[in-house]
Amino acid sequence: MNSKLIAAALAATLCLSLTACGQTPASSGASASAGSSQAVESAASAKSGEPRTITDLGGHQVTVPAAADIRKIVILSPPVMSFVIGAVPDTEMIVGINARSFLTSNPQIVEKAFPNWQSVESSFVDVNFAVNTESLLALEPDIIFYYGDFQRKGIEGLAIPAVDFLMKGVNSPETMSVAWDGQIRELLSTDTSVGIQQEWDATNAKLDKLLAQVGDEKKTGLCIKLNQAGSLMVMGSDSFDGWAQSFFALGGIENAAASIEGTGEVSMEQIYQWDPDFIMCFQDAPASYILENSIEGQDWSLLSAWKNKQVFDVPRTTYAWVTPCADSPLFPLWLVSKAYPELVSDDEVRTEIREYYQRNYSLELTEGELDSILDYREATGI
Repeated sequence: MNSKLIAAALAATLCLSLTACGQTPASSGASASAGSSQAVESAASAKSGEPRTITDLGGHQVTVPAAADIRKIVILSPPVMSFVIGAVPDTEMIVGINARSFLTSNPQIVEKAFPNWQSVESSFVDVNFAVNTESLLALEPDIIFYYGDFQRKGIEGLAIPAVDFLMKGVNSPETMSVAWDGQIRELLSTDTSVGIQQEWDATNAKLDKLLAQVGDEKKTGLCIKLNQAGSLMVMGSDSFDGWAQSFFALGGIENAAASIEGTGEVSMEQIYQWDPDFIMCFQDAPASYILENSIEGQDWSLLSAWKNKQVFDVPRTTYAWVTPCADSPLFPLWLVSKAYPELVSDDEVRTEIREYYQRNYSLELTEGELDSILDYREATGI
């Protein structure tokens, strides 16, 4: 993978959304069954070599190859990568990918789950999702995975089946991740009797028991999306580029920034007024900078979260957990462990992650790899 491209992507990502980049914000209230109806017509035709007509998650009718004829995949949508590598028969089938897929992932875990990731072509798309058509066609993809009309603009008119992963009006991480997983498994004829829905069912059962022990006084949390050059962006109400509120709700936590529509810039004075019980950091300045109170122009020492050392980085595996990804069922349990440590210990979270990777990836994570998931930015300074 071109190192200059990755460097450019790292710089550009400071001001761009990693999920949709320019999509209309999603509203709430969509049915949890929204994704389940978007199914491939028949498994029989998937294996017969005959093309199939599907309705993708964006509501488009798309004619796609039989699963046996899908040998080369291009992925434009960064978080969708995490689902593909768990469902694809061989990651060598991924011939093109958006380099932004790796900007908030954990290279140690990506290397383990997607060993050929550094050799996959990425120069055909830049950090603004502008596609070089000639370079894309040279990859000879059988199918393209994208997210919404913004990403579709670069591939319209090409004689390549393109499948949309944007479900408009959905802000449930469970609904979205289950739909993405299901669409990929149907397209590739991967076993649909397993997958992320079973993991969500297990997580929800655990959460029911854990949160029954939480009283009326719920903890408040704040997710800082960006902290760069004195600008603080927080994740408020659910939107296309901020899922913190839905994840907080799953963990029995109130979003301190719920009054902010979507993702918005706030002042330190506003954060003082909210005084959240704990803070998690997504990009730019890591939690360690806040705990050291070393960011110029920002005094975090006045906050309860700082005084109680309740400032954390969002965990990273094949993608950052605050965006729907293939490891999303783990995130609410991690949140509970931070907001209500008396209910879930750090050791229990490590066990959950280890067993999850055994079940879903057939991978054995070392203690060092578990450390990298939970403390990656502290160790690297990223």
